[in-house]
Amino acid sequence: MPEIDHQVYIKESIVRVFDTLTTAEGWNAWFTDQTSIHQESDGTGEIRLKWTGLGKDKKDLVDGGKILETIPNKSFIFQWTPGESVTTIEFKLEPYRDGTLVVFKETGYSNSDNDIKACLNCAVGWGETLTLLKVYLEEGLVYKEESKEIQQC
Repeated sequence: MPEIDHQVYIKESIVRVFDTLTTAEGWNAWFTDQTSIHQESDGTGEIRLKWTGLGKDKKDLVDGGKILETIPNKSFIFQWTPGESVTTIEFKLEPYRDGTLVVFKETGYSNSDNDIKACLNCAVGWGETLTLLKVYLEEGLVYKEESKEIQQC
């Protein structure tokens, strides 16, 4: 089964990276529109990612699922369904140089045509997403689709 693996170095504290990845406010600041996250005290819960007017086709997209693990300043693991299979998203955070190494993995795709297509799209998409996260955290910049420009936050 195919997997997606990425890594990105972000010159920002683990605490700030973790807070950005584990809160609705964090996601909505740089990437989504109306994400909601509900976490239980044991680190599990639910995540709902939402985008409006996404891409050239201006699609509205909602996805998400169970939060499997949240370990403060170390990991955030959840599920979603970008194809026909439920996949697992893992963000692992490690101290590195003057910042944080974000180690990303997505697993759970089948070898069906629909899942292979979703995996290829998500492989590119998550690479772009991690770059947007880096630029947001390091420079305070976000891409605003509606105006097709980069804006300072």
